[in-house]
Amino acid sequence: MKTLQNLIDKVQDAAEDFANLKIQTVMGDLELKADNSIDFKQGQTIQGVVSNINLIDGDIKTQITEDFYKNYPELVQFHQSRESKGHEIITSNIATINTLVKTIKDIIK
Repeated sequence: MKTLQNLIDKVQDAAEDFANLKIQTVMGDLELKADNSIDFKQGQTIQGVVSNINLIDGDIKTQITEDFYKNYPELVQFHQSRESKGHEIITSNIATINTLVKTIKDIIK
Protein backbone atom coordinates (compact mmCIF):
# COMPACT_ATOMS: atom_id res chain seq x y z
CA MET A 1 0.00 0.00 0.00
CA LYS A 2 2.95 2.32 0.65
CA THR A 3 4.07 1.97 -2.98
CA LEU A 4 0.59 2.93 -4.16
CA GLN A 5 0.62 6.01 -1.92
CA ASN A 6 4.01 6.94 -3.37
CA LEU A 7 2.53 6.72 -6.86
CA ILE A 8 -0.42 8.90 -5.84
CA ASP A 9 1.98 11.46 -4.34
CA LYS A 10 4.06 11.51 -7.53
CA VAL A 11 0.98 12.01 -9.71
CA GLN A 12 -0.17 14.90 -7.52
CA ASP A 13 3.31 16.47 -7.62
CA ALA A 14 3.42 16.12 -11.41
CA ALA A 15 -0.03 17.64 -11.90
CA GLU A 16 1.32 21.18 -11.83
CA ASP A 17 3.97 20.34 -14.43
CA PHE A 18 1.31 18.88 -16.72
CA ALA A 19 -0.62 22.15 -16.58
CA ASN A 20 2.39 24.25 -17.63
CA LEU A 21 4.08 24.26 -20.99
CA LYS A 22 7.16 26.20 -22.06
CA ILE A 23 7.53 26.80 -25.80
CA GLN A 24 10.81 28.16 -27.12
CA THR A 25 11.77 29.24 -30.63
CA VAL A 26 15.36 30.41 -30.38
CA MET A 27 18.38 30.97 -32.62
CA GLY A 28 22.10 30.94 -31.94
CA ASP A 29 25.32 29.04 -32.57
CA LEU A 30 25.20 25.41 -31.46
CA GLU A 31 27.99 23.10 -30.36
CA LEU A 32 28.39 19.40 -29.64
CA LYS A 33 29.02 18.82 -25.94
CA ALA A 34 31.24 16.13 -24.39
CA ASP A 35 28.17 14.00 -23.58
CA ASN A 36 27.10 14.14 -27.27
CA SER A 37 24.24 16.54 -26.52
CA ILE A 38 23.83 19.67 -28.60
CA ASP A 39 23.39 23.04 -26.93
CA PHE A 40 24.05 26.71 -27.52
CA LYS A 41 27.63 27.93 -27.22
CA GLN A 42 28.24 29.66 -23.90
CA GLY A 43 28.45 33.44 -23.70
CA GLN A 44 26.47 34.31 -26.79
CA THR A 45 23.27 36.27 -27.18
CA ILE A 46 20.33 34.03 -28.05
CA GLN A 47 17.56 35.52 -30.18
CA GLY A 48 14.01 34.24 -30.09
CA VAL A 49 10.62 33.84 -28.49
CA VAL A 50 9.70 32.06 -25.26
CA SER A 51 6.11 31.41 -24.15
CA ASN A 52 4.88 29.92 -20.90
CA ILE A 53 1.29 28.65 -20.94
CA ASN A 54 -0.61 27.76 -17.78
CA LEU A 55 -3.97 26.15 -18.45
CA ILE A 56 -5.09 26.31 -14.82
CA ASP A 57 -4.67 30.08 -14.48
CA GLY A 58 -5.26 30.82 -18.16
CA ASP A 59 -2.01 32.77 -18.24
CA ILE A 60 0.14 33.01 -21.35
CA LYS A 61 3.42 34.85 -20.97
CA THR A 62 5.37 35.48 -24.19
CA GLN A 63 8.77 37.11 -24.32
CA ILE A 64 10.45 38.03 -27.62
CA THR A 65 13.68 39.76 -28.49
CA GLU A 66 13.26 42.85 -30.63
CA ASP A 67 15.76 41.76 -33.29
CA PHE A 68 14.08 38.38 -33.67
CA TYR A 69 10.68 40.04 -34.04
CA LYS A 70 11.95 42.44 -36.70
CA ASN A 71 14.14 40.04 -38.68
CA TYR A 72 12.29 36.71 -38.57
CA PRO A 73 8.53 37.27 -38.93
CA GLU A 74 8.07 33.77 -40.39
CA LEU A 75 9.61 32.23 -37.26
CA VAL A 76 7.39 34.40 -35.07
CA GLN A 77 4.37 32.97 -36.94
CA PHE A 78 5.80 29.45 -36.49
CA HIS A 79 6.07 30.08 -32.76
CA GLN A 80 2.47 31.28 -32.63
CA SER A 81 1.34 28.04 -34.27
CA ARG A 82 3.33 26.09 -31.65
CA GLU A 83 1.51 28.04 -28.92
CA SER A 84 -1.81 26.86 -30.37
CA LYS A 85 -0.55 23.28 -30.39
CA GLY A 86 0.58 23.81 -26.78
CA HIS A 87 -3.01 24.32 -25.66
CA GLU A 88 -3.91 20.95 -27.14
CA ILE A 89 -0.95 19.29 -25.38
CA ILE A 90 -1.91 20.73 -21.99
CA THR A 91 -5.53 19.68 -22.39
CA SER A 92 -4.40 16.15 -23.23
CA ASN A 93 -2.02 16.09 -20.24
CA ILE A 94 -4.79 17.09 -17.84
CA ALA A 95 -7.09 14.40 -19.23
CA THR A 96 -4.29 11.86 -18.72
CA ILE A 97 -3.83 12.93 -15.10
CA ASN A 98 -7.57 12.69 -14.52
CA THR A 99 -7.58 9.12 -15.87
CA LEU A 100 -4.57 8.18 -13.71
CA VAL A 101 -6.15 9.56 -10.56
CA LYS A 102 -9.46 7.76 -11.23
CA THR A 103 -7.62 4.49 -11.90
CA ILE A 104 -5.59 4.80 -8.73
CA LYS A 105 -8.72 5.56 -6.68
CA ASP A 106 -10.42 2.48 -8.14
CA ILE A 107 -7.43 0.32 -7.18
CA ILE A 108 -7.44 1.66 -3.63
CA LYS A 109 -11.17 0.85 -3.10
